[in-house]
Amino acid sequence: MKKSTVILIWGGITGIASAIFYQILYATGQEDSQLRWLNILIIFLGLFIGTRQFRDKANEGYLTFGQGFKTGFFMVLIITLIGVIATIVDLQLHPDFVDKIVEKSKDSMINKGMSEDQIEMSLKYVKMWTTPAMIILFVIVGSLISGAILSLITAGISTKAKPIFDDAGGAPGNETTN
Repeated sequence: MKKSTVILIWGGITGIASAIFYQILYATGQEDSQLRWLNILIIFLGLFIGTRQFRDKANEGYLTFGQGFKTGFFMVLIITLIGVIATIVDLQLHPDFVDKIVEKSKDSMINKGMSEDQIEMSLKYVKMWTTPAMIILFVIVGSLISGAILSLITAGISTKAKPIFDDAGGAPGNETTN
């Protein structure tokens, strides 16, 4: 199997699975629950399986740490692209998405006992940081940073060094003469 094929397949599978999981959370009103952290597990498992597939199917069963990180990070780029597309679609399908964020922020401020002036000033910043462009920027930056960390982890646990000497040749200097 070609190296790029493994990366494209597992990056695509993982990105689509992550986007579908988020849609399920949003449809059930659970997008702010602790369940959203399962998405990191989905991405980790996709990166882990993809890196192992890369090692075993496309790289002769061996993988250096650098190859593993590079493989994982290329998958993260695909996952991020799918995440950005899913976010753009979400913003179109749910035009009230930003309003919900602002409303939840306002409720939180009221519950903390903030004054009306403090709430008004804070909401200006909330609205500034929740424009579609800023949301997409946060998706990109957050995905790349967390993806890089997960790629480092999967590279570390998937590394398998190539033997220095093959079984047939033995070590130099250990030749036997007849």
